[in-house]
Amino acid sequence: MAIYRGPGGPGDATADQANTAQLALTYANQSAASAAAAAASAQSTIDFTSDLDVAVSSLPAGSTPTVAYNSTTVSLSFGIPDGATGPTGPTGPNGPSGPTGFTGPTGPTGPTGPTGPTGPTGSTGSPGPTGPTGPAGPTGPTGPSGAAATIAVGTTTTGPAGGSASVTNSGSSSAAVFDFTIPTGPTGPTGPTGPTGPTGTTGPTGAPGPTGPTGSAATIAVGTTTTGPAGGSASVTNSGSSSSAIFDFTIPTGPTGPTGATGSPGPTGPTGPTGPTGPTGPTGTFQTGKAIAMAIVFGG
Repeated sequence: MAIYRGPGGPGDATADQANTAQLALTYANQSAASAAAAAASAQSTIDFTSDLDVAVSSLPAGSTPTVAYNSTTVSLSFGIPDGATGPTGPTGPNGPSGPTGFTGPTGPTGPTGPTGPTGPTGSTGSPGPTGPTGPAGPTGPTGPSGAAATIAVGTTTTGPAGGSASVTNSGSSSAAVFDFTIPTGPTGPTGPTGPTGPTGTTGPTGAPGPTGPTGSAATIAVGTTTTGPAGGSASVTNSGSSSSAIFDFTIPTGPTGPTGATGSPGPTGPTGPTGPTGPTGPTGTFQTGKAIAMAIVFGG
């Protein structure tokens, strides 16, 4: 299809688009005229007011318009190319400002800008609050050796209990003499009980106590008397109590006494009867660990 160029030549896009649209319209009119002629030849048998179907479809911009007639279905199909895109319209006015958006996060700190020139000295403002103490500076160099200082102890004074201890320098900064005042300490707690002391000497005899009540009279009675074997030991046992004693005696048999003296010669006669028994010999003795003579006396 030939395309008519506008007066501006190939570079005049507006003229080219207008000419293309005009040419498409011309082709459409020609197709319509052909369709009308075809319809006139068949008018004797077709009622175009009720039997004719018309279909229109779009074709890409720059295509050739088409018209097709189907005598069987009595329909016309038009293919109309789309017009070329028109030129961009002028920029519209600015729309109203939108609502303020949320505050975005703080961006990173930018690099420090160059130091500006020193401004003129302003008037002296009111003193600001004292800033925090700065860090300790580095240790300075060692100074020259000074004269050796001396320290001596001066007086030591005992202060009252509960007072404060103090030290004063009665000398100088290079020859110090320290005088001390030290308060008496508080009384300490009672110490633990000491160990029991040794037993003291016996004290003097105390005054006699009061006379006790009259006790009951003790009694003594003789219980049994038993003859013990010759040479045995005599014994006494208490079969009663300390206040009602009953003494039981055991007394050994004494030794046989010596033969009596020979009687004077009787007249010669028949042998006389045996002489009387001689007198009883002395009382025998008994042993209790060592020889102890014991005499037993009965009666008052």
